[in-house]
Amino acid sequence: MPESAIKFGSYEGSKRALAKLEGRDDPKALSPWSQFFAAGLGGIISQFCIYPLDTLKFRMQCETVEGGLHGNRLIIATAKKMWSSSGIHSFYRGLPMGLVGMFPYSALDLTTFEYLKQFITARNAEIRHCHEEDAAPGNVMTAGIGAVSGALGASAVYPINVLRTRLQTQGTAIHPPTYTGIWDVTVKTVRGEGLRGLFKGITPNLLKVVPAVSITYVVYDNSKRVLGLR
Repeated sequence: MPESAIKFGSYEGSKRALAKLEGRDDPKALSPWSQFFAAGLGGIISQFCIYPLDTLKFRMQCETVEGGLHGNRLIIATAKKMWSSSGIHSFYRGLPMGLVGMFPYSALDLTTFEYLKQFITARNAEIRHCHEEDAAPGNVMTAGIGAVSGALGASAVYPINVLRTRLQTQGTAIHPPTYTGIWDVTVKTVRGEGLRGLFKGITPNLLKVVPAVSITYVVYDNSKRVLGLR
């Protein structure tokens, strides 16, 4: 919830700021590169803001064992363990890789969504002989566009997300190995599992991402319409 709110809020704010820099009144008239940059920036800002919670979530998942702590006690115990290990640094392990992966993911996802939506809107307007404002795709089509853009973005950066997750969860009950940094986790993963190791779990990930992104875009698009945002 916070991640999506921060991502879309930062994206809309970035579009407006870049539109002013380009001397445009309408954010929809942004140049393709500015659109791409605004989309990536929105993802980076949201990732940085929620990264400590994301790391804590992964650590909790890896520390959950039969007969162990659960609920709030597990949250507190995991946070204390992380803090005693390396202080605030424990909550930001793998952040550089996370940001590097988030920029292309968010940029591809949002830019693809906007492009496909504009293409379908223009096509609908041509067929119906009406203004583009009256030819926007419906909720089902919007969900379909979101599914395509989300799957494209998630697949493109999946290897980076695998390595980031391993950095976040290193030294836990489920993932005991530890790494010295980005290069170390990359070498050990490829050496031990081959290139296929970088795509381990991509199918269930897509099964989660595609419907989630579809619903998010439907809500995002309708929220913009209700709020009168362009």
